[in-house]
Amino acid sequence: MHTRTTRTRILWTALALCIVSGAPSTTFAQAGGADAEKSVAEQIEELTADLGAREKELGELRKQVKKNDDSVEGEALRSELSDKETRFRREVAQLTELVLEGDDAGADTAQARALAERLLEEDATKIRKGKADSEKRVLELANLVENGTPEEADKARGERDRAIMDANDLLRQMQGSIDQRRSLGLDVEADTASMSKHLATRANFVAGYLQATTEEIDDISARPGVDEDAEAQQALSDLGDRRDLLAETQRLNVDLMDQYGLDTAELRRGIISATGKISEDVLDKDVAVGLVEEWVADAGEWLRTNGASLVFQGLMFLLVLFAFWILAKIGRGAVRRALDRSSMGISSLAKSFFIKSTGRLIMLLGFIIAIAQLGIEVGPLLAGLGIAGFVVGFALQDTLSNFASGMMILIYRPFDVGDVIEAGGVMGKVNQMNLVSTMVLTFDNQLLVVPNTQIWGGVIRNVTHQDKRRVDMTFGIGYSDDIPAAESVLTEIVGAHEKVLKDPEPVIRLHELGDSSVNFIVRPWSKTDDYWDVYWDITRSVKQRFDEEGISIPFPQRDVHVFHESASSEGGESPEVKQSDTPQSGQDVVPDSDDQE
Repeated sequence: MHTRTTRTRILWTALALCIVSGAPSTTFAQAGGADAEKSVAEQIEELTADLGAREKELGELRKQVKKNDDSVEGEALRSELSDKETRFRREVAQLTELVLEGDDAGADTAQARALAERLLEEDATKIRKGKADSEKRVLELANLVENGTPEEADKARGERDRAIMDANDLLRQMQGSIDQRRSLGLDVEADTASMSKHLATRANFVAGYLQATTEEIDDISARPGVDEDAEAQQALSDLGDRRDLLAETQRLNVDLMDQYGLDTAELRRGIISATGKISEDVLDKDVAVGLVEEWVADAGEWLRTNGASLVFQGLMFLLVLFAFWILAKIGRGAVRRALDRSSMGISSLAKSFFIKSTGRLIMLLGFIIAIAQLGIEVGPLLAGLGIAGFVVGFALQDTLSNFASGMMILIYRPFDVGDVIEAGGVMGKVNQMNLVSTMVLTFDNQLLVVPNTQIWGGVIRNVTHQDKRRVDMTFGIGYSDDIPAAESVLTEIVGAHEKVLKDPEPVIRLHELGDSSVNFIVRPWSKTDDYWDVYWDITRSVKQRFDEEGISIPFPQRDVHVFHESASSEGGESPEVKQSDTPQSGQDVVPDSDDQE
């Protein structure tokens, strides 16, 4: 089982080298398919010969790189050398796997084993040196970033990030070399101990570097106006890329440290805290508990540091609100007294609106000042409220139309609370009104809510606006009745009623000769509140007095006239019947046909 696990690790290491170098990941699959019919010994022989040729090629290329180290050509040669060294390591890993397969198959692998061991040891030596140089370079560049001039620091930042990536690649290569040499039975204890110690030191360094980068991001983000500062945004972008690189580096450290049985719970917590991204690591009990403890500790530290300031800001917030609440109360009282003393005749609806609006405006101003005490930027908040108001206003066009109509009603005062009106298709007493709708209480005690647009957009009839009203009534008498007597009775009834006003004088006149009656108009004046009392009382009194005086109140009636003719009767035909409506009073009369003849 151990051998199989080691072989699998070798294959995955070689695959990682392919990915790092950019080489196609199908190399092994293609090689396996082509060599499926060859024996292990034949594959080992071919690969051994190929490795010998590649080793000579790499030697020549290294000499050229050393010769042209400082030139542009040297840079291209170094890139070519890196690619070929990666492919060479991949073939060494393949040779190691073939040696292990040959041992299992009983083949003679002594020569190939010796070659693989030699190449692995030589490569391990190069990796050790390269890793040490890379880590040293990272430390030098980090120190230059911290202590160098601004120009040196800016240049060193990019080089430091590239050096970290190179160190990550060398670290992967070193772990692959250890796995391959261990599979061949070579002594790797020294490298294992060094690797374990190096990983612990490196992880601590990266953790501190990651935390410092995160704090720098937080400091820039907390600056006022950072959203409009292009330079600050560019710095945040660069720091975000560096944080991602450091997080990736730390994850590599954690993965390798897990292979050595080292404790990585704190490092995993650090990655989550720095990036703010929840990963599967949070499912680990130690990581989860540590995160909770860390968050609680941070909250406690924040409260200890900012608690006094927070309490003071909260008290100032409440104090400002309380002060403006008192000012709003005083302002409402002042506006109420001013409107009461005003001679402008403002309606109670308008008074209520102005009083409430005064208090609300003062409280709104107080709220804005209060939240400023909490350190909240008021300018962006007001701008956001303006944009939100525009959007809401566009969405609530009908409501705003009602609001505008309500304002017009308040300004022009066509009615007031308590008035009886007929508007918007309804009639009743105004019970309450706001800037959106008017509540009308009908005479049968139903409350109707009418949008102000319907009221202002149509005819408004205010029944009770004036303090005096004319009571219009019509009374008819028969054509045979005494007109002066009837007029005298009507004048007496109207003049005797206590709620009929003397000024203006009542009007009692013979108005028209109707179809069934002679009609008098009776038009007394009364106070608006007494309208129906006068109407009902006079109507009752007129009926009673007319009955007492023998004056008839006619109603429409129909006379039926029947005519008989001799010829028609002898022939057995029906008599002719004629009907006519006559304006008479009294009982219906059906005259005898003989009389009509």
